Amino acid sequence: MNSKIPANLHIVMSTPKLRRPVIPTIELNCDWLSDPAAWDKEKFISDIVSFIEQTQVVNAYPNTVLIGMLAHQIDLYVQCTRQMAQTGLVEAYNKGVTTGPSLYFSMADKALNRVLQIMKELGLTPTHRIGTVRSTSPEALAFEEFMAGP
Repeated sequence: MNSKIPANLHIVMSTPKLRRPVIPTIELNCDWLSDPAAWDKEKFISDIVSFIEQTQVVNAYPNTVLIGMLAHQIDLYVQCTRQMAQTGLVEAYNKGVTTGPSLYFSMADKALNRVLQIMKELGLTPTHRIGTVRSTSPEALAFEEFMAGP
């Protein structure tokens, strides 16, 4: 079997282009962390979609279900935080005979764990971020290592 390469075929080897880091132009509103009344679920969804598209250079549409789940879990967390602010962390049970942790505390804790799982799936946590450039300064590296957890 004799195969010849056509004379007009050129094989070009090129080095992959390095992607420049994208600096997002959107500021995420995180005021709701200190003031639960500032939470706006629809604005959060819009901001996260823009943030993902700018930082990861991907279309966020395939992740809309996950983004919706993330917003829902944060919404649950914020609602529980509001309730705990009103009723406190300790509740009375059995007609006031026993006390224990607020039910809102365990619900908030579960919602927060789910938020982190979904954020990891979307590449929104420091250790799971896609395509980011890491700083090489010792302070920044120490901070990133601290934020990554044990």
